Amino acid sequence: MFRTRISAHLAIGLLLSLSTAAFAQVPVIDSATLTQATQTAANTAQIMATNQQILTYTQQTYNAVTGSRQTSTLSSIGLGSGFSMSAAPNLSSLLGGGGISMSGLGSYGTLASSIINGLNLARTLTGGAATAAPTDQAYTGAVNTAAAITAAVAGAQAASITRSTAFTSAAGAIGAAPDIKGSIDQNSQLQTQTGQTINELIGTVNLTNAALNAQQQQDLAAQSKLSSMWSYDSSKATLTGN
Repeated sequence: MFRTRISAHLAIGLLLSLSTAAFAQVPVIDSATLTQATQTAANTAQIMATNQQILTYTQQTYNAVTGSRQTSTLSSIGLGSGFSMSAAPNLSSLLGGGGISMSGLGSYGTLASSIINGLNLARTLTGGAATAAPTDQAYTGAVNTAAAITAAVAGAQAASITRSTAFTSAAGAIGAAPDIKGSIDQNSQLQTQTGQTINELIGTVNLTNAALNAQQQQDLAAQSKLSSMWSYDSSKATLTGN
């Protein structure tokens, strides 16, 4: 009887130990820890997505402010391929009565020469050599200046029409730049072309001044010629008063 009880107790103890070992191997899920881990993973994914978006915007900004942009369509609106005051003859040669070259003015120079020749102007005012007297030099300078201004006016009129059309076309392109750098480059190109156009205006004013100088030369030459035709005798000069 006693052995039977001992065997029963041993059997029960063995079963309890086996049962405890079996339950110890069953995984235990901590709901709070799992929730926190899930939230952490979601936050990490969101941070990575935000970082990627920031990187994309940074790259776009970098591309927008660096590199070169094509502004070739705006590079010829100021001067183009037509008339330019820089091709006008040297003013010193005009006023000095020397030879004049209209080759740089192309068809406009030919037009000016045709007009001047069509007037059938005298070669000299004194009838002597073209450079024999100051009067003749002043006259030749006036003829040269008239020819240059005629060519400049014809060329400037044609160029103004071309430039007006070009600037109107450029105005239509404002706002079409794809980024900041393109806009800045277009603005820089327009400023450059504006400067070139203003330089053409300065050349026009200089030619106008040349015309005024030619007139002054003629007046001075006329006064000089007049003084050589008359003599002054102080002994015969009398002053009378009222």
